[in-house]
Amino acid sequence: MYEFDRLLERKGTDSIKWDTLGELYGDPDLTPLWVADTDFPVLPDLERALSERATNATFGYTFAGEEYYKSVIDWNASRNRLRIAKEEMLDVPGVVCGISFVLAALTKPKDKVLICPPVYPPFFAAPKALGRELLFSPLRRAGRYEMDFDVFESRLKEGAKAFILCSPHNPVGRVWEKSELEKIAELCARYGVLVISDEIHSDLIFPGHKHIPFLNVSPKAEEISVTAMAPSKTFNVAGLKASYLIVRNPEIREKIRETLEQFHVGVNLFGYKATEVVYRKGERWLEDLLVYLEGNARSVLSFVESRLPQVEAYMPESTYLMWLDFSAYGLEQQSLMKKLAGEAKVALNSGKTFGEEGEGHVRLNIGTTRALIQEGLEKIAAAFGA
Repeated sequence: MYEFDRLLERKGTDSIKWDTLGELYGDPDLTPLWVADTDFPVLPDLERALSERATNATFGYTFAGEEYYKSVIDWNASRNRLRIAKEEMLDVPGVVCGISFVLAALTKPKDKVLICPPVYPPFFAAPKALGRELLFSPLRRAGRYEMDFDVFESRLKEGAKAFILCSPHNPVGRVWEKSELEKIAELCARYGVLVISDEIHSDLIFPGHKHIPFLNVSPKAEEISVTAMAPSKTFNVAGLKASYLIVRNPEIREKIRETLEQFHVGVNLFGYKATEVVYRKGERWLEDLLVYLEGNARSVLSFVESRLPQVEAYMPESTYLMWLDFSAYGLEQQSLMKKLAGEAKVALNSGKTFGEEGEGHVRLNIGTTRALIQEGLEKIAAAFGA
């Protein structure tokens, strides 16, 4: 069994999570429980494979080999029952830039793009940077977060050209059920709306839930969608810049391919190698990781219930992120974040960056050692306790 209780020393490695605390939060010594990457040692097979490749004294132009494609195809068939053909894949450096390329290829400036806040901040930034207009269909809280399909359909009627789906959802941790995905597909097909499904967290699913790829929902879903995936969140290889799009509709795929060729983007050779290795040898490591993450989440819930009863928390269905509601303290967002950083000495993501619906909330990253999480929670309790 793999161990996840050893905290890596990441300071001084140009880590965004650890080395930008002074610049972004005003204090370099905060407990960092924010950016969505993990503090665990990587899969040992990956470390060995990249070390061996680094001893090969050539780093020239490269391409995706057959073993790379086969690893992606086999991994998705095994874990997600998702059938992928090699020709349906387009390689991109990251999921967010992949989404941007899809929007650039298939929408025009001033076209309307629909998102469901609270949601991952780049879903706001990427369309805006391309001159697209945003439409919002906020998730509603009904015990758990759900799609409000009356509002969703009304936004589609307003002329949305694309909908960016976060599946599983960051930050609220929902794993969408088949009936929900079928409704999304049916409505978007009815109104001629492209679905861009970000499934980067799809390997991080807790017991009792099952990720359903949007491409598996229905023939309609296949025709109107683009799926973005990567091993980066699962195996903490975001710095290697390796992601891929899956596009079943050949007309849509060709338009995206043309846009990618215009910008001459691709994946680097270490990214290809990392993807191949983790998908070939990482399943047992991932299963152990999920056990550890589930334990972290339950530990947070237990702590909040006993020591921070005014904070509302719930068990995520997926991801290593938890969405905490501090609204009961009556602090506006800026004051809440100042108290967390200035008094508790903990760095968390501000809920407001996920949309107006995040007012009074923060996102907690549990992809680290239980000891570091406990340290952060103790400091929060000291600042916010009775």
